[in-house]
Amino acid sequence: MELPTSDLHGRRRSSTAKTSVKVAVGLLVIKGATYLVTASTGVLGSALDSLFDMLASLLVLWAILAAERPANAKYQWGHGKAEGLAALFQSLFILISGLGFLVHTADRFANPREYELKLPWLGVGVMVISSVITLWLVGRLRKVALETGSPALKADSHHYTSDLLMNLSVVVGLVLAWLLDGALWPDLVVGFGISLLILNTAREVFVQSIEGLMDRGLRPRESAAIMRAVSNFTPKVSGFHDLRSRRSGADIFLELHLDLDRQMSFVEAHDLSEDVGAAIEGALPNSTVTVHADPL
Repeated sequence: MELPTSDLHGRRRSSTAKTSVKVAVGLLVIKGATYLVTASTGVLGSALDSLFDMLASLLVLWAILAAERPANAKYQWGHGKAEGLAALFQSLFILISGLGFLVHTADRFANPREYELKLPWLGVGVMVISSVITLWLVGRLRKVALETGSPALKADSHHYTSDLLMNLSVVVGLVLAWLLDGALWPDLVVGFGISLLILNTAREVFVQSIEGLMDRGLRPRESAAIMRAVSNFTPKVSGFHDLRSRRSGADIFLELHLDLDRQMSFVEAHDLSEDVGAAIEGALPNSTVTVHADPL
């Protein structure tokens, strides 16, 4: 028996979130061990970010599992807002990570003799491997987020994209230090750049989570999809008004009023409203539509 699309999407979201956690743990172990050997600020920054990646991915996994729980008498709109709450906490974790690494990098500038960069080639190799793994994970997160409409996985993909850029920046810093006979300043400059990148990621995740929790309006492409769906019922439907929407994780709840001929029977108006609602739900995946019929 084939599972409903919503169940399949739920399984794909949770499976991908679990994969994200596993990758974050693996990268944290590899980068942490590499820092102990190389004493590279860039590698430490990347390892620190992987630590918070792991925490963020655990939050995403919790949010997705919570969001899959059905609506009940206490939570009549479902539990999808858990994804927005998880994203909000992610931004706080990332902010702490960025500030902590910024302080560490500043200390390395102030006390350069206390730190000695060793085996930069090892750091380069590890960061290249990490970049390849991260690139694969970003591709999977983006694909599943697009197919299932999960805001949590989408945010996770953006986060790991910044990690990918960070890894490449670390490689550049280590290569320059290697070419410059162990000079410390390239690695430190990269460290400052990484800390700023982490802080900017925290800002972006925070803004996106607040927008989701505050029920920001539909995106232009979503509004256009609704317009096309309703226009297919012209001339029976003259138009619509009072369109309102709210988001709950991957789900969208819509309400609108249709302009119908007042000569239309109650049954005709009801059936037409149901057809329009079904058409909109077909145009917008994961949407639930409530249609009111208003006589002209």
